[in-house]
Amino acid sequence: MNRRFPFKPRPLKVEDAVKPLLVEQYISLRRQIPLMYVLLACNVGFLSAVTVGEVPPFLSIGAPGILILAAAVRTWVWFQRRNTSPLPADVQRYLRTTVLVAAVLSVGFGGWGLLMFQWVDPARRFAVILYIFVGSIGSCYCLQTLPRAAYLVLVLGTIPVTVCLIVSEDLYQVGIGMNFALIAVLIAGTVSTGYERFTEMLRSRSEMFAEQERARHAEQAAQELAYHDHLTGLPNRRALNERLAPLETLGAAASPFALMILDLDLFKSVNDVHGHAAGDRLLQGVAERLQRMMGSRGAAYRLGGDEFAITLDLVGGEQEGALRLAARVVQDISAPFLIEGLSHYIGASVGISMFPGDASDLSTLMRQADIALYRAKALGRSRFLRFEAAMDAEITRRSLLERELRRDLAADAFQPYYQPIVDLDTGRISGFEMLARWHRPDGALVGPDQFIPIAEETGLADTLLMHLLERACAVAARWPAELTLSINISPVQLKDPGFGDKILVLLARTGFPVRRLAMEITENAIIAEPVNARSAVMKLKDQGAMLVLDDFGTGFSSLQHLRMLPFDKLKIDKSYVQGMASDPEARKLVHAIIELSSILGLGAVAEGVETAGELDALRALGCGEGQGYLFGRPLEAAAVQQLLGSTGVVVESAKPAA
Repeated sequence: MNRRFPFKPRPLKVEDAVKPLLVEQYISLRRQIPLMYVLLACNVGFLSAVTVGEVPPFLSIGAPGILILAAAVRTWVWFQRRNTSPLPADVQRYLRTTVLVAAVLSVGFGGWGLLMFQWVDPARRFAVILYIFVGSIGSCYCLQTLPRAAYLVLVLGTIPVTVCLIVSEDLYQVGIGMNFALIAVLIAGTVSTGYERFTEMLRSRSEMFAEQERARHAEQAAQELAYHDHLTGLPNRRALNERLAPLETLGAAASPFALMILDLDLFKSVNDVHGHAAGDRLLQGVAERLQRMMGSRGAAYRLGGDEFAITLDLVGGEQEGALRLAARVVQDISAPFLIEGLSHYIGASVGISMFPGDASDLSTLMRQADIALYRAKALGRSRFLRFEAAMDAEITRRSLLERELRRDLAADAFQPYYQPIVDLDTGRISGFEMLARWHRPDGALVGPDQFIPIAEETGLADTLLMHLLERACAVAARWPAELTLSINISPVQLKDPGFGDKILVLLARTGFPVRRLAMEITENAIIAEPVNARSAVMKLKDQGAMLVLDDFGTGFSSLQHLRMLPFDKLKIDKSYVQGMASDPEARKLVHAIIELSSILGLGAVAEGVETAGELDALRALGCGEGQGYLFGRPLEAAAVQQLLGSTGVVVESAKPAA
């Protein structure tokens, strides 16, 4: 997988500075050395011409000819290199050769000058000295970017004649020799200073280039970070927006494609139980699988958290490919992820919107994909749905319901209702479950299955529960002391670390004993908040409240959850109870749950009891308590008080309210 991280500049190494230095030395010498050889040839040729006849031919013609020929050859060699770009290794070889040739030619030039100095008459000696010294100094300046060669030329070219002057008996010549020696030292110092400035300039330029390179890489890294998620390496929401940006200008003329919004199911439980490191690795695993599924027509994005997106080009407007890809995403993400020796199981819900079939602008397309995703999760998750117009109507209805819920919550339109829980052995009422009912201004009575999910999504569930529970506790405090009050705890409320304290304060304020309170928690709520579930309810449990595992058998890994919290009762889901008459397997499951509760020392409560046959079967299987329309529908507080007062809390004579 392609991981992207912020760019970290590499420090400048010695070899990074050496290579540019070699190249610059080579470029400088390529310009200067041919001029040096021309100067040398001119000096040798002119001195040779003016001494013909005064010195032996091998000094006036032979030796100068050899020196001029050598200078011409080296000039031609460097002329051939004028347009080449050799490798650093070749440059090093050229420079070593230049130093060697400079030493040889300096010996030849200096030796020839020394012989000429000896042969010519004293009147011409100073001309010989001048030509030799000018030639050496000129060559030294031409070679100043290669100090070793410059020093050799200066030493081997001028020292022989200078020494002869100094050791002569003529004080005039001694003075000239000393002057030449001093000039040679000054020239050597100038060459050294010039070379230091040359290298410093190169070093500064190299550092400047390196800084520019670091800045360029940093800019590239910033660009990568701006458009890619640092954890998974996938393009991010900004990249998706730019991918969809042409829709704003092209509209329906843009190429058709499908947009999928993907949300992971049960990811939070992995993150909470196993830590953020495992959660991060899981997100990386999801990204890897999505990338493997994407062909050249599609791309995957991470939008944030556990939300991803997919775009898929629709060739020829064909939409079945998008549906097949969505089905594969759901299937592949449901396969286990092996992280640090543990297998983690999650799912994926996918919402799909097609362009331009479903929408022709960016905001509508994104909104429709989100609506389809929301609907897929509401229908049970781990599935995909394509947007349909009816979904939009449902969202509008829910939005209206949310506004009305907020309005009516403030207007005290929500009331607690109470459904009897009956001891199946004695037929007596052992308690009531509090159920919420919404009395709308139009007279309609709305059940909790319609408004509780909205309250949870909008953050109103806790406010609603506390409002209803305070009223219920005030009513239940007047019931007989043996009757309990059961309340349903949602996953949203388990997220609140102060939930237990708030309940205890409310119970103290209403005077309702903690021991008569039963908290019903579903297995799915425990899965969603495994850590918070324990801390939130244990304060109440430690004070004597009862804990009931609701809808037992419909969630995941029920036995594991029985070990997570100290439950007092198991509540058998009504789907099993109502299926006993027609399905032998359902009867076996109910029997197994009752036996399990007995072995564990827990009470068993069967919900959804509606027929006498179901009641007889539950009694025969040894079930302790039952709840359902057979014993009574949810009642208002006044009806409950009338029921308790008229029947002595025996349920058989109770008349269920309409």
